[in-house]
Amino acid sequence: MKRLLAVIIILLLGLCTTQAVMAMDTTLFTDVSANGKPGLIDFEDTGDYIVMIQIRLRELGYFHFKATGRFQGMTRSSVIAFQQNQMDADGKAIISDGTIGQQSIDILFSSTAARSPIAQSIPYGPPASGSQKAVGELVEWNEVKSLLTEGNSYEIMDFNTGQVFEMVFVGGEQHAEMECKGANDTIIYKQVFGEEFNYSKRPMLLIMGEKKIACSLQGAPHGTDTVSSNDMSGHACLYFSGSKSHVGMLADIEHNNYILTAAGRA
Repeated sequence: MKRLLAVIIILLLGLCTTQAVMAMDTTLFTDVSANGKPGLIDFEDTGDYIVMIQIRLRELGYFHFKATGRFQGMTRSSVIAFQQNQMDADGKAIISDGTIGQQSIDILFSSTAARSPIAQSIPYGPPASGSQKAVGELVEWNEVKSLLTEGNSYEIMDFNTGQVFEMVFVGGEQHAEMECKGANDTIIYKQVFGEEFNYSKRPMLLIMGEKKIACSLQGAPHGTDTVSSNDMSGHACLYFSGSKSHVGMLADIEHNNYILTAAGRA
């Protein structure tokens, strides 16, 4: 009986200790994203969120390798290079220690993140200035998806310049995957992105009859190629309100900002 009582006491003490450690650990973490990804992201962390960080660093010109989902030496070096080139809201340099907390996340996924000096040499299209010819409606992706027919082409208007080109809807679950209908459409597509394919994003309007829908388009074709003879290898991602990335099912903050711009709300 005494032995059984001793075992019970030890188990209870172990449970209390475990709960105390868990409670202590949770105090070491803060939310670093709108979807509640916890913690200070550091060396040897793994997961879909790391993939998204690596892809974003690559878009900004700091990471030049395949996204692996593992936070190791090359990723850490890229993070440090990114941090050394960023300023906070007061114009002061942010901490560049290679770990990623709330401040770095906020800047990394903003449309104002400073690109690598090398990436800055890539054209990113005409600036958003002057009075636009039209603004679009904010329509949720699930509704837009129901309006699109795979294989059909749709007019896309560049919000900043008013140039119009056609793109074919080739699928997509979390956002639309689009390819230029023909070679002439690809010429216009490249013009609005600065005369060449690149990783920048731009506010756009999807034209469906009298309806114009706010959206944001990426300038770097990638992945599966469906439409032939259009001088465009792969598809481009077109985001709408409520669209998410393939990576970790997370929202893309930069796309979201441009969608609001296209709707006249930013």
